Amino acid sequence: MSFGRRQGSLVRSFIAVPLPEPVRVGCAALAVDLAGSPGGEGVRWAHSEGYHVTLRFLGNVASEELQELGERLTDVVAEVTPFSLSLSAPFLFPKGRRAKVVALGLAPEGPLAELAACVERAASASGFEPDSRGFHAHLTLGRIRNRRVPALEEVSAPAAPWTVSEVVLYRSDLARDGAHYEALTRCPLGSEMPAAAVSLSP
Repeated sequence: MSFGRRQGSLVRSFIAVPLPEPVRVGCAALAVDLAGSPGGEGVRWAHSEGYHVTLRFLGNVASEELQELGERLTDVVAEVTPFSLSLSAPFLFPKGRRAKVVALGLAPEGPLAELAACVERAASASGFEPDSRGFHAHLTLGRIRNRRVPALEEVSAPAAPWTVSEVVLYRSDLARDGAHYEALTRCPLGSEMPAAAVSLSP
């Protein structure tokens, strides 16, 4: 696996479950509907091509550390059996007055939580500090800019279950129009095949 960056350079990164195209399209359509409803202007809606389910945020990491993590991650998730996942009702996260995002729930949460625990073990084995925030299953549709948000009570999630078959180590680049993501390493579940690595661009 080659990351193609000079030694010691930092990369803002995270580990997540990607969404297949039909699920992504359904989520994007829901976000468009919410954005056009009363309160929709109070949310900065995410780019649909970047939809994902975060398992572990890493922050700024040296490129050589990401290479080691990618190798450990591949070994760990190869022992996890692929599983089915569905979207559930939208909600505000965290709950209450501290809400920061409009999100979709995921079901069942059990297999996803177990996968997140495997990812956490790989991160710990690579020298990362434990994630004190813990894992909360959700898919972010947008980030709240003020207290005015669209009504979610009567909104349904897209009915498009899919099979979780890989986790991805992503690079995150911040821009004025929001974050942009690049897949660095794809790690298949339930497989002994080597991970597919993508070189980091300078």
